[in-house]
Amino acid sequence: MKKVVFTSLSILLISCVAKQQKPLATQPVQASSGEMILLGKINRTNLQTSTYTLWFNQEYDKYSVDPQWAKNLKAHLKGLEIKVFMGTWCEDSRREIPHFFKLLHCLEFDQKHVEMYAMSEEKTTPENSEKGMEIYNVPTIIFFRNGYEINRFVEFPVNNLESDIAKIIKGEAYTHSYE
Repeated sequence: MKKVVFTSLSILLISCVAKQQKPLATQPVQASSGEMILLGKINRTNLQTSTYTLWFNQEYDKYSVDPQWAKNLKAHLKGLEIKVFMGTWCEDSRREIPHFFKLLHCLEFDQKHVEMYAMSEEKTTPENSEKGMEIYNVPTIIFFRNGYEINRFVEFPVNNLESDIAKIIKGEAYTHSYE
């Protein structure tokens, strides 16, 4: 009996670990402010584990989401892809990105449909991933459905993060802060 329980727990633990994203290879660089920042393609795990992004887990943990919010949106997730442009040096990114990932977690949104880039203070990346994307403020979160941009969240909420993201995902009328 003990072997069965041990084997079951081992399988459960392995399956949980397998779902955890591995951080992407990235080298911190020194910003013009002297602060060390992440630069280039990253993922949520980079933000959770880097010694240069301690703010991420603090903000993520203190943010709570109404379960009804997620329940109302799950039917609208099919075909959704997301590109995130943010700066680990940016106050707005430090506020909004952990909260945004908490919302995605509550939606059980598959992280393989999220591409994220940490930008320099000049809003560039080593890969030029921002080229043609019209990134002027960070964070900029661009939502795509079936390969087409449906809308974007830019820098700070118009109403509040949950409401803004819900409107975008549902395809409702939404104008970001700079339009």
